[in-house]
Amino acid sequence: MKIEAAAYGKINLGLHITGVKPNGFHNIESLVTFINLKDIIEVRTSSDLKLSIDGPFAHTIPQDSNNIVIQAAKFLAVEKKAHIKITKNLPVEAGLGGGSADAAATLSSLSKLWKIPIPKNVEILGADVPICLKCEPAIIKGIGEKITPIIIPKNLPMILIKPKIGLSTKKIFKNLTNKKNQKMPDFLGTESLESFYNYLNFLRNDLASTAIFYAPVIKEIINFLKVQGGIKYVQMSGSGTTCFGLFDTSENAKISLKKAKTHFPDMWCEITELINPRDNITSK
Repeated sequence: MKIEAAAYGKINLGLHITGVKPNGFHNIESLVTFINLKDIIEVRTSSDLKLSIDGPFAHTIPQDSNNIVIQAAKFLAVEKKAHIKITKNLPVEAGLGGGSADAAATLSSLSKLWKIPIPKNVEILGADVPICLKCEPAIIKGIGEKITPIIIPKNLPMILIKPKIGLSTKKIFKNLTNKKNQKMPDFLGTESLESFYNYLNFLRNDLASTAIFYAPVIKEIINFLKVQGGIKYVQMSGSGTTCFGLFDTSENAKISLKKAKTHFPDMWCEITELINPRDNITSK
């Protein structure tokens, strides 16, 4: 038996750090959505728990038990066996939640393969795993476990630019200078483009200044995106280093992508769109 699932990349449209818990975990508030770029997770019956990896970023992730998908499998059922295959299309240390998305897709697939439920405390695997498991636009709070799905406009064109340098989420959080910032404004969701973009203007990424300290090129990318024709919103996603720009039309996004590839020839530059994966996810 074989089951395949998409592990969609996530985007933090805003990420506010509002405090630190006694156990050291940070309280976050974030508007999270997803993009139409993804890894693929395939699980099948096997006499051993084993992992294989292909795809353009296969060389960038652990090939052994340190890989988060193996950790996810053991979290779900330590005694069960399966062959897990990752097709790694998303870059790592990019702020796109690739590892968390892979873990979530693994949990979902193995739950079906092994016919056992997924435990509730999946945030143990990582703060982004709960939202990647739910896989729809949402406001998330706490350490990632408090999720409120919302409606936002669909299929908005976006380009992504990631420099070769990556940043560890743990390193960025550890070195934050300001760990108690203003909360996100309340947001109940909207289908109105005007209302949506107006709300985005009130959002920040409280990890950006620390990320820029360790990777100054992020600032250069953000400044590049801000002057592109048709740009509506620019931000860094998660703990970086991927920066994104939302555009008014696909044509303007395509023009800016071409410019980005010329201006940043050694960087990962992609065009995509914001989606609600619940409309797209299929398993087989």
